[in-house]
Amino acid sequence: MYLLECHNQCPDCFSADLKLIPVADKQGEYEFYFNAKVNEQQESILDGKVKFSLRLAKLLVTFNDLDILEIYDINKDYIQIRKNTSKNHQEWLIKPNLLKDNSSVKLAKLKAVGDESNLTAQIVIDKSNVVLTDIEGLWVHNITPNKHAILERKVAEFIEKVYLSPYVSRAIFSYQKSETTPNFNHKNNQEIEQKISSLKNVIQGIYQNPQEDFNTLAKKANLNPLIDFVGANLIGVNLSGLNLSSANFQDANLRGADLTDVDLSEANLQNTKLNGVDLSGAYLEGANLTNANLTNASLALSNLIGANLTNANLTNTNLQNTSLGQTIVKGAIFANNFGLNEEKKQELISKGAIF
Repeated sequence: MYLLECHNQCPDCFSADLKLIPVADKQGEYEFYFNAKVNEQQESILDGKVKFSLRLAKLLVTFNDLDILEIYDINKDYIQIRKNTSKNHQEWLIKPNLLKDNSSVKLAKLKAVGDESNLTAQIVIDKSNVVLTDIEGLWVHNITPNKHAILERKVAEFIEKVYLSPYVSRAIFSYQKSETTPNFNHKNNQEIEQKISSLKNVIQGIYQNPQEDFNTLAKKANLNPLIDFVGANLIGVNLSGLNLSSANFQDANLRGADLTDVDLSEANLQNTKLNGVDLSGAYLEGANLTNANLTNASLALSNLIGANLTNANLTNTNLQNTSLGQTIVKGAIFANNFGLNEEKKQELISKGAIF
């Protein structure tokens, strides 16, 4: 099969190498290989510079007139197949930060069943998986944590829309060789200028806004606090007393934040960094805290009834007068917990907690 198109939009950040290699002595059979080089990408935005990398990406593959003979088991921590896909579509999850070696991975064996056989592979991401590693010149460094968090999220959104959409990388293979030259210009310059202007207005508006309330600032930036901060950098923010029930903060970094008396019932806090966070009096009933880091945090007077603390780390966490009824604690690590009596400790151990 012929490679008709291969395009990496941000090659410093993510450069995919996708191949279809014929199987020896097997007419029409091919093995599909994946490889990639990853690093930081730097882009000039307005009067500043931004460096970014990717946390998680998806490899989406569409097969036309191709039979999937085999999907290979992969013994790699940086790529895994999604099970809920169809015979014409397969999806793999990729963790670029774990992509250390430079060897190709064999993903599938395919057989062309017609002259119109083709394969389209795309690497795609969303803004929650854009990791900003450095920002210079976009705003002064002494802005408050709440404003910083809002502006970082808008920059991540801008990068995703301008540099990483509609895909990060794309390759198209076909059984028929095409004489036409692929068009790699997928950008509308007028739309990009509009997005740059919009970002500039948001930065100025947030910086000059006298308000510090997180929800107010988010609304000003056209962000929804309940859904737009997955994977966000929220270090030191003040969310005290806010109603964030059912919010999704999965993979977010809330280290050192003030979450006193916040309502995070039924919230998604999986893999969230909550070390050093003050959650005193917080309402966390039914929250998902799987794999959360709660070291040196305070959960004094908090309600965690029915919360999921599977594999969470609660070393040095203050549990004085904390409600832990019906809490799932399998694999959760407890140590040096002020306010935890022996009876409660034994109850937690019986439920799978680790001391």
